[in-house]
Amino acid sequence: MSVLRLGVYRLPAPEVAVIRTIVQLYACDLSFPWTMVNAPPYDALLVDESATASERAECARMSGVVLALTRMHSGSAPHTLERPIRADRLQQWLKSTERALQAVRPARSILEERAAPKVEVSDSVRFTLRRWPSALLLRNDPDKVRMASLLARRTLSALELAELGEIPLPRCVMFLQTLRSAGMLEQHVAPPAARAYVESPAARAYAESPRVQRPSAPAGGEFMRGLIGGIRRRLGLGAAS
Repeated sequence: MSVLRLGVYRLPAPEVAVIRTIVQLYACDLSFPWTMVNAPPYDALLVDESATASERAECARMSGVVLALTRMHSGSAPHTLERPIRADRLQQWLKSTERALQAVRPARSILEERAAPKVEVSDSVRFTLRRWPSALLLRNDPDKVRMASLLARRTLSALELAELGEIPLPRCVMFLQTLRSAGMLEQHVAPPAARAYVESPAARAYAESPRVQRPSAPAGGEFMRGLIGGIRRRLGLGAAS
């Protein structure tokens, strides 16, 4: 059974704690595959009813299913859950969401695998931001904010982003993948000729080699005999026998 990822957005800290506690309590049940995570992608996302239309659209791009928490006695509507949060109601919704996801997951996984944009780690492929990421995506993560700031100012490869941001490369690639999936990343690919020059191991080795090694020199034995002979003549010792 695959693990399903549950996230929250714009919920008060006490409610987040309640949801986390409920998920942890049910975690001992092997038939309960849900776990709470702090970053996308999500399989399900709990949001406050006060979220704007644009925020909900952003949530829908990050998650398979979005559930809005509403006021007490606000009436039941599709994909809503009334406050206060009750363990049995939350579990029931998660169970129904699990069944819905499992019903569509095989077909969706194939489509996602075909369509998922891959981030290439190469000097010839660079990225820049199209627009600033949402709070949902950044999650007040200092590393993500720093990476977004660098990409907003410059066009960088994944390698350059890791070096300038002093962030592990796998984390940079994951963040770039998330940005690209959300349509927030612009990709710039060098022309084939430039790419071949940049990525060629021979060209890179030549560029990094010391300059003093490039000029050709006479063969070792002949060069040394000529050098010693010149020194002896200058000293009046005559040619070497």
